[in-house]
Amino acid sequence: MTVDRYQIPRWECMSLVESAAVGRVGIIDHGYPIALPVNYRLIGVGDEREIVIRTTPDTVVGRYTGLASLEVDEIDVETKQAWSVLVCGHLRHEPGAHGLPDPHPWLDSRHHWMVMSTDSVSGRRFVGTPGADGYSVEWEIRPA
Repeated sequence: MTVDRYQIPRWECMSLVESAAVGRVGIIDHGYPIALPVNYRLIGVGDEREIVIRTTPDTVVGRYTGLASLEVDEIDVETKQAWSVLVCGHLRHEPGAHGLPDPHPWLDSRHHWMVMSTDSVSGRRFVGTPGADGYSVEWEIRPA
């Protein structure tokens, strides 16, 4: 089986992010990058999209403000088909009445709202195709 990697255009990346509800927010904690699972919602249109999350103010994410990322992906191990999107931006606190859509966190008592800009967006699609010689990976980027 050969696996080909394709770049995903920004508009499709945002569509894929919008189709999911759980991702990993990446932040810096005590000088180290960490990634933590979060429920989220995507708001806005075009290039003015933002990501909404709800947490508690005493968590590592709830105390954080600054550069951050959100990774969202879907992987089918059997067929070797996958996509992965990385959104980078600035995570900030959103106090007070704001009218943001609820990301419905799985854990109770998540009442601290945060919003992340979508300054940079990139995505990859991996597509497996049967091959006579077992498994191989093609790393050349080809247009989708």
